[in-house]
Order: sequence, then structure tokens, then C-alpha cells
Amino acid sequence: MKENPITIGFDDATFSLKSNSKKTTELIGVVCQGVRMVNVVRKTITIDGDDATDALITLIELHQKHVQYVLTDAITFAGFNIYDIQEVYEKTGKPIIAITERDIDLDAVKKALIKKFPNRYKNKFQKIINAGNLYQTEISTAGGPTIIYFHFKGIEIKKIESLLSKICIDSKLPECVRLAHIIGKLF
Repeated sequence: MKENPITIGFDDATFSLKSNSKKTTELIGVVCQGVRMVNVVRKTITIDGDDATDALITLIELHQKHVQYVLTDAITFAGFNIYDIQEVYEKTGKPIIAITERDIDLDAVKKALIKKFPNRYKNKFQKIINAGNLYQTEISTAGGPTIIYFHFKGIEIKKIESLLSKICIDSKLPECVRLAHIIGKLF
């Protein structure tokens, strides 16, 4: 693995779930070489929609030649706009890691999906199943050692740990995802 791997990290922009608010938000992607930002991309996605998978694929393909790894803040954007990690990996061929800061209560998520999407929850829940097991590892950051959780496709766990040690500096989030989160607050 290169000392300064080229990554693209994704997070969603600020949004509201109130019924009278805007129904879309932006998906922000930040390309980094090591921890240095080199580009920003974005695409509009629907709050609680089903377009995050296609949006991710489109944005990754903009930098297909250069990006080596894809990282996301969890597998959900814009509320319950859940992306299919397996499909993104298959269509882009890029190793993908979905980072989350805490363990997930799968039963609670399923109940929330059933309540909010009684006619569409099965498709959304299947995307969570497609993500596979949730793994955890300890990484060192400027604030000291910390635990993170992740789903992944197309990369070995040992390589994930090596990658995270290179791109998680100030927080447990990889720098490309942290920057996408900060930029998303501007919307």
C-alpha cells in the first residue's frame, strides 16, 4: 500500500426530516491523497430515498482512474437512503469501507424501517444485509486509541487497518470522510 493512498470519502450534507422541508440534500465526496484534499464532488440525493447507490457509483466513476479506496460514513445517507455496498463494489471495482462510530442494533433498525416504510422496508433492509457483518478495530488518532466499526467489500481486514492508520489523523473518521462531513455542514 502506498504511503499516501488516494481515497474518496462520502457523507451527506445537512438536511431536515420535517415534512415541510426540502426533500433532497447533497452527497459530498472528497478525494484525498493521503490526508491532503485534492478534489470535491457532489450529487443531489433524495431524503429517505433509494438513489444513494447510483449517486455513489456516478461520483466514484468521475475519479475511476485515480481513486484506490472508497470510504463512507456508514451505509445510510439522507435519513434512510441506504446504499448497497455490494453493488457499488461490483460496478466500480473499488474496495469500499463503510465506517461507523458505534455498534448497530439491527433489530431496532429493522423496526424503524418497518414503521417508516411499511411497503418498502424489505428492499432497504436487504441493503443492510448485503453489507455483511459489522467488524471493529482499534486505531490510533491524535486523541489516542479509539474503536471504530466498519462494513467492507473488496479488501482484507489487515489492509483496512493499515489504510486507516494512514488516513485517520484527527478523529476516528478517515480524513476524506471527515472533510466531506465538514463541507456538508455548509449546505
